Amino acid sequence: MALTKNDIAAYQQLRGIWRKDPVLYARQRLGLNPTAQQRKLLESIAPPGAKVSVRAGHGVGKSGSTSAAIWWHLECYEFCRIPCTAPTASQLYNVLWAELSKWSRRSEERAKKDGLPEELWLGNLFDRNQDRISDKGQPAEWYAVARTSRRESPDALQGFHASDVEITDDNRAVERSDSGGSIMFVIEEASGVPDEIFEVAEGALSSHGARLLMVGNPTRNSGFFARSHKQDRALYTALHFACSDSPLVDPSYRANLVRKYGEGSNVVRVRADGDFPKQDDDVLIPLELAEAARDREPSTACAERRLGVDVARFGDDRTTFVLREGPRVEKIEVRAKQDTMTTAGQAADFFRRWSADKIYVDVVGVGAGVADRLREQGFPVVDVNVACKAPDLVARSDARPARLRDYLWLAMSAWLRDGDASINADSKDNAEDLAAELSTVRYGLDSAGNLVVESKDAMKKRGLRSPDIADGLGLTFAPDGPALMIIRSEDNDLI
Repeated sequence: MALTKNDIAAYQQLRGIWRKDPVLYARQRLGLNPTAQQRKLLESIAPPGAKVSVRAGHGVGKSGSTSAAIWWHLECYEFCRIPCTAPTASQLYNVLWAELSKWSRRSEERAKKDGLPEELWLGNLFDRNQDRISDKGQPAEWYAVARTSRRESPDALQGFHASDVEITDDNRAVERSDSGGSIMFVIEEASGVPDEIFEVAEGALSSHGARLLMVGNPTRNSGFFARSHKQDRALYTALHFACSDSPLVDPSYRANLVRKYGEGSNVVRVRADGDFPKQDDDVLIPLELAEAARDREPSTACAERRLGVDVARFGDDRTTFVLREGPRVEKIEVRAKQDTMTTAGQAADFFRRWSADKIYVDVVGVGAGVADRLREQGFPVVDVNVACKAPDLVARSDARPARLRDYLWLAMSAWLRDGDASINADSKDNAEDLAAELSTVRYGLDSAGNLVVESKDAMKKRGLRSPDIADGLGLTFAPDGPALMIIRSEDNDLI
């Protein structure tokens, strides 16, 4: 059934109303009833030339409101362009594009309920594939496109310019064109986007009337995103969304994080409170390194597949199994309150199923029995006594670890700082726990000037849980081959 002139006129009138009010658009077109935080984001992006930067905790509906802003701009502004970027393809395709698809589907459910002609449903106005949404009639000029941001290819936002401006006859000013062509840049997980991306895109971001929407967890204290909330704040509408202010977040979420990692910890600050991390001089691994590894696409490099087994028994600590292949953490399993024979059986099972090459077992205390049982069965076991003296380093270092456990933590720090490390376990919760544990351990110096990593007992006195998953990962760095080089960077940071 063809659209009538009245249908078209009514639709154009609706678009004009929606163009002025993205919150109304979200409600009427998408069926999204925004939270107060989501309304604030949508209201802030409405004015032409708006520059909005949102730091937020987990689960507050960032991707939902960002998707609503994209659909609003895409439908209400003719011939518009919306370049979208994020540090990882997963964030773009599995999160943002999936969210865009969800709200397109919801909008059609709403349109059907409201009796809107089928020709005017979003799915019939726009084509959608895995990295592009485009107008069916003008796909080359009217679209949203996904491009991953990587330091080695910093042109993700390059080459986009608004085309809805015209120069006045006296060459002194610009005015809006009736033919459309506005532009909106969308940057997801903006804290992880390298500054090189913003530098390359600087010209495009300064286009007349160009909108910019940056959202993310504030994992880094430096960079373009951090500056938009600090020294450059006057140039942006800087919004702050804490989990405690969102009805979308379980009220127990923050309390559970505090129980695990302590009130005031960087994990709680970033994930729950939406605040930038503190600069703790005595934290060995900054949260931004661990969170970046959690979000990074896994490398395809081949290496020895090492299974670390940190053994507990019936106490508060947990038994953990961590599989690492070079830069990748592939598998994490956590068990509690089980005997050593059960642990040995599970280690054997994971070794086979995960195609591991060696098993690294912490043999201090009850772990020795697990190692002996596995060796008796013919498995390639490496005994790791974390209490013994650290091995000699093969490179000059200002950081001299006292014991093997200190050495292993320094090795993990170097692994994370290398820039290729990724934590991509099957369980998202386990991956998040590992990233958090890596960033909560402190260090100090003993009387001989050797670096000493905080003990499990000391962490428990601070009210924190033992970093069992991180210790399990650390075992896979035991030097049964060449020792890992641990040096200092030019700015004197431990690496």
